[in-house]
Amino acid sequence: MPIHSTPVGPGQHQADGMALPPSDAAQVAGAPGKAAPLFDPSVLDDMRADFSDSAVVGQFARDFCASLDGKIDRLERRMQAGDTTGAVDGVVSVSTSAAMVGAVRLTQVALGIQRLMAEDKPDDARHSLALLRACATDTVAEIRRAVPEARSAATP
Repeated sequence: MPIHSTPVGPGQHQADGMALPPSDAAQVAGAPGKAAPLFDPSVLDDMRADFSDSAVVGQFARDFCASLDGKIDRLERRMQAGDTTGAVDGVVSVSTSAAMVGAVRLTQVALGIQRLMAEDKPDDARHSLALLRACATDTVAEIRRAVPEARSAATP
C-alpha cells in the first residue's frame, strides 16, 4: 500500500494530506469506489461452529475491541523508536487478530503497512498509522454494533 506525498492527481484520493493511488483509496472510509467491508460477521459465525460454547466467540470479539488501541499504540511506539523487528511484530499482531475477528478493511490496512515495512519504507509506514487508527475506530464501532456480546459493560 504505497503512500505518496505527491499532489492528488486524476483517479487518486486524499487521506491525511497524502495522495493514495486508486487501488488503496478503497481502503479509506468514505472514499468513492468499492471499499472493502469494515466487518464480515460470517467469520465469527464460522468460529462459533468451532466452539461448543458460543460465549467464547463473544469474548474473543470483546477482547479484540478492548485490546486494539493498545496494539496500535505499541506499534506506533516501536516505529517511532526505529525498532523494525518490534514494529513488524506489532503490525502482524494487528493484521492477524483483525483477520481472525473478521475486520476485513483493518486487515487490509495493516497488511499494507506490513508491505511498506518490508519494502523498507518506514516513513510511509508511519504516515499510514493515521489511516490504521481511523479504520480501527470505525471497525470497533461496527463490531460492537453488530455483535452485542462484544460490548463491554462500559460500552453503550
